[in-house]
Amino acid sequence: MIPSFTHHHLSSDASDADWQWALPDQWQAGVAPDQRRIGPANPWIPTRLALISPALRRYLQCGEECLIHANGPLPANDGPRTIVLTEAHAGAVDEWLAHVPVAEPGHGTPIVVISTPDDDESVSQRLQRLCGAHDEDWRHGVFMEISGLGVLIRGTAGIGKSEVALELISRGHRLIADDAPCFIARGDEVTGSCPDRLFGLLEVRGIGILDIRELFGSNALKARKYLRLIVDLYPADSEHHMGADERLFGDRGNERIAGLSIPVWRMPVAPGRNLAVLLEAIVRQRNLERQRGGQPVSPRVGRLLADGEIPDNPDQKPEPWS
Repeated sequence: MIPSFTHHHLSSDASDADWQWALPDQWQAGVAPDQRRIGPANPWIPTRLALISPALRRYLQCGEECLIHANGPLPANDGPRTIVLTEAHAGAVDEWLAHVPVAEPGHGTPIVVISTPDDDESVSQRLQRLCGAHDEDWRHGVFMEISGLGVLIRGTAGIGKSEVALELISRGHRLIADDAPCFIARGDEVTGSCPDRLFGLLEVRGIGILDIRELFGSNALKARKYLRLIVDLYPADSEHHMGADERLFGDRGNERIAGLSIPVWRMPVAPGRNLAVLLEAIVRQRNLERQRGGQPVSPRVGRLLADGEIPDNPDQKPEPWS
């Protein structure tokens, strides 16, 4: 049976009152331990408000099937389901659900579809604020322990997150959560874990869903870990411009997760680049920086920068250190 839906488009300057009007009744009610109130669409995790970004819309080939499964296996008595299309123009829903009927008044409980130009993070923060829930923060990506460091690997669908995770597991690192890690602030730390029903599973495009415990053993898994670093993968041929500072010190930033600031390292992806080795190098660099109290370069590199010995011409080599 094709479900019906109602649609509301909220502009980027929509108020909290506008969102409360568009959202269905009882959306703020508590959820079961194995459910999420807000998070990226996932057919295996019950999610009352499922967020679908443009990349996820392309990956899921959204339409009727996505409308049915975006909120996962929510119980029938859990109230109306809501889907939020993020970074979407007013006509995005018409394009996406052209062949799905709009609900008629009084005909059952339709799925509520909201479109908005805001991104996933902005929408999540607003909804968490509206429902008074700040403890849980669900993100899309692969959360791993790499050389003892909790690292969230992110990127658009199909960029290679699961493939690099599989290679890292084969190199002795450990998987915490694939696709839907949950982060909770505990004091000055953010702890990440995996929903019980997905723990130990990794979806790899072209292979399917892998049971990592069966393939690599229990030592390849970790139940939870402090989040210390986010690595964002992006296509090297994108319009992202890397300046001089980024070339010298890495393309970095910070992002708030569960209310706390987490370092972000952005890394371009191109054919032939060994992502597992590059991720290991980033983690080793980050561990060294933490040992040096945040200093981003080694003493040797620091002397090179202080002395201005970096040549303008890459073929002009500086004199070796004595």
